[in-house]
Amino acid sequence: MKKKPTIGFVSAPAWFDPGPSEFPTVVEEDVQTQQAPLLLPEFDYSLTSIAAVQDELKLCARSLKAMGCDLVAQVGSPFAWACAGSEPEARSRCDSIAASGHIATVMTSLAIVDGLRSLGVKKVAVNCTYYESDWRDAFASFLRMCGFDTRHVSTLSDQGLTESGAKMEDYGWSMTSELASRSILAVAKASPGAEAIIVTGAGTRTLDILTAMELQTKRPIIAADTILYWAIARELNLTLKPVMGSLAKLVKF
Repeated sequence: MKKKPTIGFVSAPAWFDPGPSEFPTVVEEDVQTQQAPLLLPEFDYSLTSIAAVQDELKLCARSLKAMGCDLVAQVGSPFAWACAGSEPEARSRCDSIAASGHIATVMTSLAIVDGLRSLGVKKVAVNCTYYESDWRDAFASFLRMCGFDTRHVSTLSDQGLTESGAKMEDYGWSMTSELASRSILAVAKASPGAEAIIVTGAGTRTLDILTAMELQTKRPIIAADTILYWAIARELNLTLKPVMGSLAKLVKF
């Protein structure tokens, strides 16, 4: 009997990650998932702390390899780009995780970059949803390092959808589809020249609204949750279902 593809999710600290249960619903093939959350229950989520967890990420990768996983999917955008000075530095983090665990590895923010390039997109609008200003500015800087023309960058508070002093913990793990949709539409209105809309923040779940938002904005939506699913499917040669919108057409080459 052929072994089912097994995906190991490295989930962000102290967060219930929908990815391990959600991913099997977006591919035609029968797959199974495992999960290794970063065991850092009091994690402070500063960018410097995120940049310093490479050893913990490697340990998770080795654990998932020992469980029989075929691929490691690292959840959460900043773990590749936090405090990185270049795209090669960000990619070296992914390479070191893969080398440590002897297992293929994909990381969320690198999947965003690869997805945009597969679409042939240069001009982007960036919806940073619940990010605070330091995360917003650092992520925008990373995208510019990768050669993208960032036409617009904003957060929920920039868009006037939350209070100006809102903190990530107020919205980061409790985003609603209604708030995410309003935020995406606000960014689309503010960026008529952008070829695609990036939605970052793994707590902003877009699977249920992805196709509707692409129809309304008339542009691809490259979101932190669903682009990781695309990267997994591409690496394992899996077939994405139509619910994945424009990303479903990008897997096969």
